[in-house]
Amino acid sequence: MNRREFARGAIGLATFGSLVASADEPRMVAKAKAAVDHSAHAGMDHSAHQAASGRYAALAATFSDCAAAAEDCIAHCQSVLATGDKSLGECLKTALACDTSCVAVARLARLDSEFTASFAKASIAVMEACAAACKPHVEHHAICKACFDACGKTIIAAKAI
Repeated sequence: MNRREFARGAIGLATFGSLVASADEPRMVAKAKAAVDHSAHAGMDHSAHQAASGRYAALAATFSDCAAAAEDCIAHCQSVLATGDKSLGECLKTALACDTSCVAVARLARLDSEFTASFAKASIAVMEACAAACKPHVEHHAICKACFDACGKTIIAAKAI
């Protein structure tokens, strides 16, 4: 194998890896699903493999909602921090961790994974930290209140597993 063949292989592998990584993002998955023509098998029963249709469907929705609230909180905290106001610094750090944790649990739940319950329970501490960081700001920022409420709802769901 010469350098040119090696370079082509490396570029191909890197391209494939980036496609796989981006396809794993929920927003990219939704776009990919929308672009696929399923009319050829529209009359078939797909209930066995629909997204989030398993035993953890409600949990997937709850964790996805919490991740969305955390994303909004992240954007809000960043805009406030950009003005020089550092009061939401801790809120930003915990919202980032919360978003990451919630996305992971939601994905596992949609897969009906055997690891869903353990990851959900492990994420409780992350959401408690996020809620605690948001709590001082709930009276001043509606986005922080929404994140605080979403964390609380998700903590209850995780504890119920």
